[in-house]
Amino acid sequence: MKEKILQLLQENDTDALKELLKDVTQEELAEILQSLNSENLTALFGVLDKETAADVFVLLDRDTQRRVLKNFSDVKLQSVTDEIIDDDVEQLLETMPTDVVHEVLLKATPENRNDKIVEIVDYLGEKKYALLKPLLADLEPVDLAEIFSELDEEDLPILFRLLPKELAAETFVEMNSTQQQLLIRSFSDKELKLIIDDLFVDDTVDLIEEMPANVVRRILMQADSETRKEINEILKYPKDSAGSIMTTECISLRAHMSVRECFDKIRKEAIDKETIYTCYVTDDQKTLIGTVTVKDLFLHDYEEKVASFMETNFIFVNTQDDKEVVANVLSKYDLLSVPVVDQEKRLVGIVTIDDALDVITDEATEDISYINSVTPSDKPYLETSVFRIYLHRIPWLLILMVSATFTGLILNTYESLLSTLLVACVPMVMGTGGNAGSQASVTVIRGMALDEIRPRDIGKVIWKEMRVSVLVALSVGIVCFAKLQLVDRLIFGYDYSLLYSLAVGTAIALAVVVAKIVGCCVPIFAKSIHIDPAVFANPFITTITDVLSLLIFCGVTLGIFHLVV
Repeated sequence: MKEKILQLLQENDTDALKELLKDVTQEELAEILQSLNSENLTALFGVLDKETAADVFVLLDRDTQRRVLKNFSDVKLQSVTDEIIDDDVEQLLETMPTDVVHEVLLKATPENRNDKIVEIVDYLGEKKYALLKPLLADLEPVDLAEIFSELDEEDLPILFRLLPKELAAETFVEMNSTQQQLLIRSFSDKELKLIIDDLFVDDTVDLIEEMPANVVRRILMQADSETRKEINEILKYPKDSAGSIMTTECISLRAHMSVRECFDKIRKEAIDKETIYTCYVTDDQKTLIGTVTVKDLFLHDYEEKVASFMETNFIFVNTQDDKEVVANVLSKYDLLSVPVVDQEKRLVGIVTIDDALDVITDEATEDISYINSVTPSDKPYLETSVFRIYLHRIPWLLILMVSATFTGLILNTYESLLSTLLVACVPMVMGTGGNAGSQASVTVIRGMALDEIRPRDIGKVIWKEMRVSVLVALSVGIVCFAKLQLVDRLIFGYDYSLLYSLAVGTAIALAVVVAKIVGCCVPIFAKSIHIDPAVFANPFITTITDVLSLLIFCGVTLGIFHLVV
């Protein structure tokens, strides 16, 4: 059997090999795999489907398992390891050595691996340290934070203490505020100081902003005097400003320095800096006069002065600039970091791309919340109390409920003049008008968020939306007329005359035109008076379009009937 398998492997006849392996038991296949050299082992293992490969892998001896893990590509092996760890924890740990379990977990997809590690923690209890310490040390901070979020509160401090010092600090930053607070309360003063000392200043500031006063006092007490000074410097800036999200930990060079001196300084200071890809050149008053990348330094002679090749036409932001503006600058110019200067153009810090991504995510979440009439929350959904969710939602619902009074007043005014058939069309007209307004407003809000649309562009926006609305209105009006005549009249038997259908189709077309113009104008108006356009998006546009759609419907239908009659 082995000889036949080797022959087919040599001939690269995969189909014949798969057919042959159907008659081989898993135990026999494991024995054959163990006897092959690494090249043939990898080739034969690659022919197996993932279920068979997973079952056979467990039967292999430790040496062969290691050879498979070492020689097989991560992409192909990932589906197999996912299949392996689908077994229950007890079987997984009893059938394979600890170091192999370790490697299998690392090869699996992060989601499956993290879930399995949580199961292992629950299963092993106090015996978990030998297996988990090396395994946790090889994981990314983000994955560790995800794993820790699934653990019981009593397990969290124990497992966190298994992490190496630097990894512990990086993981701590990625954890949510509830877990951070739990860990801080379990830390001794010495442990807390070790964590704080390893955090970048901007991460410490973010931590302080999330913690209650008693925890903040303890954090500040354990920070050294220099760190406290930097923290207080950042905390003095407005909450949504560039100064509030910057870090002071950057490399500052002088124009008269040689490339050799620059490298010496970078080697000396880099360990405590958040990024070294771009260095900032200042004068004696700390005024920012240029930038230099590490690539620039590598491409010039050791004795060449920074002044001869530094970039003097650079992008920078002010400490008082809105953080959303800063994020847009980083995105627009494809920067990894941007310098932050004060009113005298003195360098005070930098904002890095990871902080900008957080800002973009927060702003997008906030806009989505406002558009859907919900006050945004700083906490994850599952960690937010029922009462707090209630407080975030009820104000907008009350506003929308009260605003519906206007549509009720209009209906009461025209009730005696409208027939039953026309009243039945009111929801369709209002709904279509509201949806048309929402389409326009969302498009404009997105354009303003990306800085593609500015208040001065209102004329261009209205002209474009008018042309779009005419095309949409014609389509909607024709389809509405056809629906009333073909579906409602012929199929359902409603007594819609041509005049009725024409009146409703015309009304819904005009409602769409007006709704789209309102939908594009309101966000731009909000921006021009320095109000977040997303706040206006749903409640105000919905109210305005509902009222206008209803007025147009009543006015047009009654007007057409009056002219004909």
